[in-house]
This record gives sequence, C-alpha cells and structure tokens, in this order.
Amino acid sequence: MRKKIFVTSFIAVSLSAAMGLTSFAGWVNDGNGWLYQYDNGTTAGQGWFTDPETGLIYHLAPGGYMMSDTEVEGYKLASDGHRLEKTEEQLAKEARAAEKKSSRPTPNKAKLAIDAAAAEAKTRAFAASNLRVHYQAEMKVYMDKYFLEMANELYKDIKERRAKVIEDAKAAAEAASLANEDGSETGDMSIDFTNMYPTDTYSGNDNEAVKYSIFRNEDKQDIIAASYSKIVKQDSEKYVPYTFELAYNRGIAPSEEDRNILDQGYQKLLVASLGETKGNEIYELALAGTLEDGHTDTTDTENSFAVMIKDGVLTIRVTCSEKVASESSEEQEGENADAQDSEDGTTSSVITSGQNNQEENQDGQTETQAEQTEEQSEEQGEQADQPEAATEETSAE
Repeated sequence: MRKKIFVTSFIAVSLSAAMGLTSFAGWVNDGNGWLYQYDNGTTAGQGWFTDPETGLIYHLAPGGYMMSDTEVEGYKLASDGHRLEKTEEQLAKEARAAEKKSSRPTPNKAKLAIDAAAAEAKTRAFAASNLRVHYQAEMKVYMDKYFLEMANELYKDIKERRAKVIEDAKAAAEAASLANEDGSETGDMSIDFTNMYPTDTYSGNDNEAVKYSIFRNEDKQDIIAASYSKIVKQDSEKYVPYTFELAYNRGIAPSEEDRNILDQGYQKLLVASLGETKGNEIYELALAGTLEDGHTDTTDTENSFAVMIKDGVLTIRVTCSEKVASESSEEQEGENADAQDSEDGTTSSVITSGQNNQEENQDGQTETQAEQTEEQSEEQGEQADQPEAATEETSAE
C-alpha cells in the first residue's frame, strides 16, 4: 500500500512540473522588469521589438527589459513602454535639423571641401569659389604653377649668363694687365655673380600668410607679388578684409625680355583671380595705362575687387562674397575659423546676420512649446498600465 501511494505522488509531482514548464508567449515580469517571452521559453533581445499580438512597438534594453518614460532615437516611450509615433510636424522638423547638421562645416568636412576646391582648380584657369578659404586654396594652385613658369623662363639661360660673367671678368683682367707700363703684372680677375640674377624669386607659407614674389635683386623690391592672409577671424589683430592681393610694378623690370615674361605671368594670374573675361579686360587696361586708381568691379564669379595704384605699383585686391550657390539670400554661409586650427590650417564657420539667428531661435522655441503641449496631451490620454498582454498574464497567475 505504501508503494502505491509513493507512485501516485510521483506522478502528481511530475505532472505539476510539466505544467510549470509550459509557457505562453507574452510579457512576463521576473522581478527586475518586463520581458517578452516566446512559446519556447526564450525572451526577446535588445532593440526595437513589435508585439505580435498588439502591433505596438517597444524598445528593449540590454537583457531584453522593456524601457519606458524615456526617449530613444528621437521616439518617446510611454509609461507602459510602447513607442509614441511622430507627427508629420516632428518628422519635418527632424528632417530640417538633419539637413542643417549635415551642411554644418566641421574641421574634417572643411578640409575635404578645401581639397576638393583645389583639385577642381587644376581643371580650370580661374578660381570659381565664393568662399574665402576655398578661393585661396584655388589661387594657391595657380600661384604654384605660374610663379614656377615665370622663374623657369627667367632663368632658362642661367648657364649662358654665368659664362658671360666669367668672360667679362677675364676681359677686365686682361685690360688691367695691358694697362701696366711694363706689362709685368697680371690684372686681378675677380668674378662678381651679384648681377648674374637681375631678378629673384621668393615663396613663403606660414601660419598667417602665403606670399609668392619675383623681385629685383639690386634693391629687393617686388616686381610681381601674389599673397593672401590665412587669418579669417575678424577679431584677430592681423585680419584683413580682402581675400587675395596681386601687385605688379612693371616699370622696374630689369630688361624688356624679363618684362615680357612677367607680363605673361601677370595676365595668367589676373585670369586666375578675376576670371577669363574680367581678367583679360583688366590686363588690357593695365598695359594701356588706362586703369584708374580706385576702380571697383566684380569678378566673373561675382566676387568683388578693387584697384589701387601708388608709386608705380598696380595692386588688385579680391574680396569673396562668402556665398554658397545653393543658399538663399537669407541664409548665407561662410567659412569663419582660423586657418591653422585644422590639419591644413583651415577650419570653417557660418556667417549669418543677427536678425536671422534671432528668427531661427524664435521659430525653434515655438516648435518646442508646441511639441511639449502635444506631448502633455498625449501622456494625459495614455493609461499608465503595463502592456495588455502582461496584465492579462499577471491576472491569470
């Protein structure tokens, strides 16, 4: 009899255990939080989860626990954990914010844009950008190219010049010997190479400025010079409002041959800085002597420039408009960061009017207030219960 009781008890315990192992899909609370358990006893993992019964979307934390009363990836989670869908207005606002963020310059994005401008300049004969640092990157390409061309042309006969200096020294020594009455002493043959280079070149590039020039050797006076300031912060002591400067003192060229070489280089630099149409126009006026001091105009790409003539030096200063072609007149962006802040010496900034900034802030505050009011209404309409499936299971237990 005792044996039968033992067997019966064992069967009852086994059935109870089997029933305990049976699970049903739904929300369960293990004392630490709510989990979604599948029929096989496993639980949903981290991330977005859609309840197959209700279609509501939840976000599960590490370990699969439901999150609530928070915000994930821009979505609000209600007190019962389900995701509150965004309104069309919210979606439009997020799209505007994403577009603004993607267009906002960062040091890396600014560097890539500058590199792209320089690369594009190699396919053209003129600078096409309206942004200061982009325009300067383009002009650096042309300065490298045209100053090297002028130098190579000016000094292509360097061997012939050297030979002539030596021949002149020999002739002077022989003349000195012949001048002696008894011809007993040889004249001193001193070779002076100082006049061998009637002109010389200079290229400088530091944290503040870039300057290339060809100057007259005898007095170190620039014949032709191109330069620009890399400082773009307007509150800097060394800031200059113009973007690029090109100066030509044509009258001090050592020879007519040198002048012809410099004229050709100057014309190319004018085209590079002003555009093909305006550059050639200014070149003709400059050589004709009819270009007036104080003359102002715009380049082919709508940057402005001014002409200054003083002591025989013709100087042209270009100032960029700081506009992006795709922007409206109400949203003008520029580059406003110090050139030496990034790897290539350039960072960027946005130039906008104070009025536009205030309007944007007011619009943002209005949108935020509207969102808060809408969220409060939604939260008041939501019941602070746990999910329906989880509540039913708890009641069943």
